[in-house]
Amino acid sequence: MQDLGILEMIFGYITGQDFICMMEDYCDVYRQFSRGLTSYYENWTKRIQHQNTLCSYNTTKRAQLNTIKIAKELATIEDRRIQNIQQVINKYKQIVNDTYISSRIGLHQHRRTKEFKKQFKEAYQILNECKTKLDDFKNELKKAQDELRKADSACEIVFSNFQTTDKVRTRATETQTKRRDNVKKINDQISLFEDKHQQAKKTYRHKAKAIFYECQKEEEHRLDLIKDTLSDFCQAIKIDEQADLDKIYTNLAHHIQTKQNSFDDLMFWAQCYGVIDQINTHDDLSTSITKTSTIKKQLTIVEEPSIIGSPIMTKKSDKKVQEQIYPAIPNDIEEEETTKTKITKKNNKSVNSKQKTAETTESNTANILASV
Repeated sequence: MQDLGILEMIFGYITGQDFICMMEDYCDVYRQFSRGLTSYYENWTKRIQHQNTLCSYNTTKRAQLNTIKIAKELATIEDRRIQNIQQVINKYKQIVNDTYISSRIGLHQHRRTKEFKKQFKEAYQILNECKTKLDDFKNELKKAQDELRKADSACEIVFSNFQTTDKVRTRATETQTKRRDNVKKINDQISLFEDKHQQAKKTYRHKAKAIFYECQKEEEHRLDLIKDTLSDFCQAIKIDEQADLDKIYTNLAHHIQTKQNSFDDLMFWAQCYGVIDQINTHDDLSTSITKTSTIKKQLTIVEEPSIIGSPIMTKKSDKKVQEQIYPAIPNDIEEEETTKTKITKKNNKSVNSKQKTAETTESNTANILASV
């Protein structure tokens, strides 16, 4: 009975505290993760913003900053997750504090521990009284039997001695009879209390089962509470905003693909540093750069054709477009670019040129280069 009270008083509370610590440690993992995301967002935002503007600017820079901003949004989601977990912990902690109260010895015991101990004590009291009386009668029986053996010995000695008087023999016989009657009486009482003891056992077991059933209900409530709290805990860990989270990543990917524009960045750079003149309309600028991009593809140096006599043509507009876009480039760079433009695409009439001689081919090539 006392062991049951001690177990109920100590281990139930200790188990509850361990469960609380388990959930709090799990919550700390997410709390550290959230702090790490926030720190990452702040540090890298500052770092990207302080990058050299010669190489970090406009839409590309904004795309990087928007990517870093995801960390802040994730931290917000993690903070909501932490808040949900903390609500579950606080709810369970409140129930534990209401269930287990502090005792005088500094420990915590179940609020019904005293009630159960009192019921067990009352139920056991009748059984204990019967057992105590039964033990007393057994001790008396042992003494009475010892006295009866002494009386039997004395009687035997008296009747074996022919010199003893009748009065002594009568007194010895009466003592023997009295001791024998006392043993019989005690045996009858023992039999009676043994029956009472058996009945007290049945009564105690019945009451003990009822009390134990109440203890089981409290224990079942404690275990079910842990189960329900674990379910709530898992639900709190789960992200309710999973669809929103997926949308954040989808929007970011779409933003990077559509809003990050290397062409706009190049024009932004060129205008900021005076590489090109201010252009009135974006369409004109786009047309110029589109032409430049097309021309650059055509300026790729190709290997000499295996068929002798295949002439190589150039476009006269290359240099003009480059001069329009890059007026501030030094002359030596212009000459180098102009030299590259003199090597161009193959002529579609390469079949007819097969019949020409090597001398004619060289002459035509020289004339074309001279015209450029």
